Amino acid sequence: MRFSKLFLLRITLILCLGIFAVTSCSTAKEPETEFRGVWLHQTLFDRNETEGKDQIISLFDRYAEIGINNLFCYYTLPEENNLEWDFLTFVIDEGKKRNIGIHPVFCPGHEVDLEKAMEEHPGWLIRKKDGEAYPAYNMALPEVREYWVSVISKAMEYDIAGIHLDYVRYPVNQMYSYDSITCDNFSKKYGFTPFETANDGGSIIWCEWIEWNQEQVSALVRDVHKMIKESGKNILLGVDVFPDPAESEIEIGQSWETWASEGIIDFACPMLYTDSISLFGKYLDKALTTADNRCKVYPGIGVRTSHNKATAEVLIDEINIARDKNTGGVVFFSGYSLTDEMMDALSKTVFKPSTEEMN
Repeated sequence: MRFSKLFLLRITLILCLGIFAVTSCSTAKEPETEFRGVWLHQTLFDRNETEGKDQIISLFDRYAEIGINNLFCYYTLPEENNLEWDFLTFVIDEGKKRNIGIHPVFCPGHEVDLEKAMEEHPGWLIRKKDGEAYPAYNMALPEVREYWVSVISKAMEYDIAGIHLDYVRYPVNQMYSYDSITCDNFSKKYGFTPFETANDGGSIIWCEWIEWNQEQVSALVRDVHKMIKESGKNILLGVDVFPDPAESEIEIGQSWETWASEGIIDFACPMLYTDSISLFGKYLDKALTTADNRCKVYPGIGVRTSHNKATAEVLIDEINIARDKNTGGVVFFSGYSLTDEMMDALSKTVFKPSTEEMN
């Protein structure tokens, strides 16, 4: 039986398309250099120097096996952890041995010890409308922003890969400060205080109050960026952000679209702590749209959080979604919940070492 050249060409084309369809339906392709991070608390390790260091070495070895290459570390400075040994120097040194970058984490908007703060800096605390002190520092005050820049500058003395800002926001439910200094500063610009307007979006003054508080948080991020730039060091600036960019601007004064547009952050980690694969993808799309290629977006994957309890299958699915959307990396919350069982599952699937890495 003879076939025309045109017929044979059509058959060849159909076979090629079939092969392409099969390969394109496989697991999402891993980037050449994927950012794989973990939020890690110093409190995970024993305070005793010998035992603590042994635990760090063991965990870092395990992380290296699955390609974890960046750690966002809480309580790294001596005044934060009150250890009798230098935690930050040790984790930096051990990280270098395994190509793991260390990013000290700072939390400007996190709750503080109220009793201690009332003794040391009572004027720095957020004040509710009735004057009651709330246990968090008010970023609308220049001296509070200066304080955080001073604290963060201490970490800059170490050979770190980055500075990471968590809680770079006000407390939830629009917990802005109504202290006299803050209200006076706002009034100087607009002629009204936030006490003289309805607390809703129908009031232009209230809308300006929300935007003004966003600007106070942004001022701190700018100050940190400036310090890093002026240091001349190759240090990344990353931020943790709420899942919905538009909502976070109103709810907590966190306008990270501004930070991306000004080029003052290198990457954002939207905290997409959910076991719903569809919602993970939906809110990752929102973050990518907000970033608009002006900064990297490394989605935060919650392992065990107050919002979710993921299985290994959920982690794998969310990693693949991030790869499908070309984020270039993911970060896990947290070291406490990323167990050996979880890491074993990842090492056999999405984090399976390549042949070259194994040789």
